[in-house]
Amino acid sequence: MNKNSKLKIITCTLLVIFQLTFTSLTHATNLREVELLIKAGASTLALKVLDKEQPGLTLNPEQWLEWERQRIKLYQDTQAWDALIKRLDSNPDWVPNDFKRWSLEQIAHAWLEKKNIQQTLATLRELIWRYGQTDDGQVHSIALSGWRQRIIQAYLLAGNIHDAEVAMLRFQQDENVENEAWNRLRATVLILAGKPDEAAQLLQKKKHMHSRAIYYQAQLQSGKLSPKKILKRTSGYARKRKFTAATRRQFWVLSSRAALKSGDYINAIKAHQNALLLLDDKQTPTQEEKLLFQVSGDALWKLYEQYGRRLGNHWQLLIGNDRSWFTKASDLVDRHPVQAMALFVVLIKDAQVDNTRKVAHQLFADMLAREKQGLQLLSKLYLDPDQSSLIVYIPEELRHRLIDNALSHSDIKTASLLIRSVNEAPKGTNVVFWNMRRARILILAGQVDEGIKALQNLLIETPVMNVVQMDRLMQVIFDLQTVGKHFEAIALFAKLPMEGQTGQRRREVLYWIADSYKAEKKYIPSARYYLLSAGLLNNNAMDPWAQTARYQAADVLVLAGNYEDAGRIYNKLLLVTKESGRRVVLKNKIQQIWLQANKKKRQGKVNE
Repeated sequence: MNKNSKLKIITCTLLVIFQLTFTSLTHATNLREVELLIKAGASTLALKVLDKEQPGLTLNPEQWLEWERQRIKLYQDTQAWDALIKRLDSNPDWVPNDFKRWSLEQIAHAWLEKKNIQQTLATLRELIWRYGQTDDGQVHSIALSGWRQRIIQAYLLAGNIHDAEVAMLRFQQDENVENEAWNRLRATVLILAGKPDEAAQLLQKKKHMHSRAIYYQAQLQSGKLSPKKILKRTSGYARKRKFTAATRRQFWVLSSRAALKSGDYINAIKAHQNALLLLDDKQTPTQEEKLLFQVSGDALWKLYEQYGRRLGNHWQLLIGNDRSWFTKASDLVDRHPVQAMALFVVLIKDAQVDNTRKVAHQLFADMLAREKQGLQLLSKLYLDPDQSSLIVYIPEELRHRLIDNALSHSDIKTASLLIRSVNEAPKGTNVVFWNMRRARILILAGQVDEGIKALQNLLIETPVMNVVQMDRLMQVIFDLQTVGKHFEAIALFAKLPMEGQTGQRRREVLYWIADSYKAEKKYIPSARYYLLSAGLLNNNAMDPWAQTARYQAADVLVLAGNYEDAGRIYNKLLLVTKESGRRVVLKNKIQQIWLQANKKKRQGKVNE
């Protein structure tokens, strides 16, 4: 029996003993599970657990609020802004004021991320009107200041630089704030308003590294400091490991821009690659980063292309003459790899024949993969939202390596994007295990229908499975149960190749089928399968597995209103149970169904 099967048996047994007394502990444990799933990259699975396990509003309001905050964090991490807004817009009336205020702040942030300036401003104004003052009339100065600064950021992200500058000046007059975070926002407005000298003067003596980054951006834009000096200083900061990834990324972006401004394309490309490698999709960048230090795979493609076209002009290579571009690029592969890759990118964009474009992709990807952290760069380039159609051009062997690399970093989203474009297992791997992994990745990433189809095909192609293969397959079907696809799980359980499997494995399959029927509130078939699982090997079996299955059968019979059968099963369990705690639970169950049965009889007589 595999570890997960044992875990399920233990869980069922613990439920029998503790379900009446440790509800809050169970919810706390499940919330921890949600956090672990999110960290593992299985956000879709985490959301399903939230939907299923979140405590009820009336039963435990404090825990409901704790789970709700985790749900909103999950929406933010996955950028599910519409779901976040819809959820927080329908808060129950009883939630405390601090949660209502927090909710409006999250809604404002979501509208800002969606670049909906009108809704952002409307939400921020509602915050100011509702919560700008305390109950005794005092001004919430810190919160109010933050909301007004958010209004400025909203104008900036909408490209409304004039209104942002007006709001900034008005805020400075009213508040007279002097802190570095505010000065960074002021400098950002000034840079975007075409006033880099004022921005540089504002941050000239500031020591915070984000302030220094904005200062050098202002200097680069004004031309007061030479690009070569800026490149030397910013690349020095970017290499310092003591700084955060976000700080180093900003300085690599500046290094790339400074190198480009001085005509140094090779250093511009390398610096942008370094910035891209420090980009964490799980972390939301600050507004200043979005406005001043954007980095993307699409931008790196454009840098390669721009350099390639400059080289082509220098060597008088004619667009349309693919052979001359290919010959020149091939000559440069060993001596000047960046130049060769730049020429291949031009071919990727302009090649007259599709096959030429495919070969250019293959050569470019192979060269990039050889670089340090080349696989991560390939993912960033080919999975960029603006370039995702290019996935199919990655050589298949490289796609397999990229999938393994993504999984090693718990990046389910990237792995699923890649694996959808791969239909065959790599050479030298176990095809059955690979197809199971493919199905599981798709399910964990939310591509459930594709995952189910992959499992169905696997069962058709694999009429016999060994014990290890069956164990792995069961884990994938358990994932389907977790995401609520119970009827689909039942259908797959029913098609399992059971030839050569042990009697205990057959009992397990019947038990998990019963679990799915129970989850779908199909209590009669659920009871049948629990009882089949209990008595499959011996009609009178009362081993631990059989006891757990019989107990579950009695529970669902109660839910179905069949008190007599449930009572008989509980009584049989009581006869063989020696542990005092379990006996108390069983006696309580028997008393409850006796009361329910009598109540039903009395109602029947009244109706007569």
